Amino acid sequence: MNNHIQPPLTQQLEELDELYYTAPFALYEATLQLEIAQLEQILPGFTIAFAEIFMVGAEREQHGGMRHVFMPIERSAQ
Repeated sequence: MNNHIQPPLTQQLEELDELYYTAPFALYEATLQLEIAQLEQILPGFTIAFAEIFMVGAEREQHGGMRHVFMPIERSAQ
């Protein structure tokens, strides 16, 4: 992925957050699939997930609701 053409990965996640709430589902889903395919080229073994974010610690306070995040793909035990 050429950073001169494509926005940085974190910006792409923010754009997915915005699309999730504002765009038609078909546009969001197509964009998500494209972003996942691009991510797999850059970071094999990772995908994009839409997750509720919590801070680490004893209180586990919620931190900003739902967001798109990078997540390692689960590998099967062999």
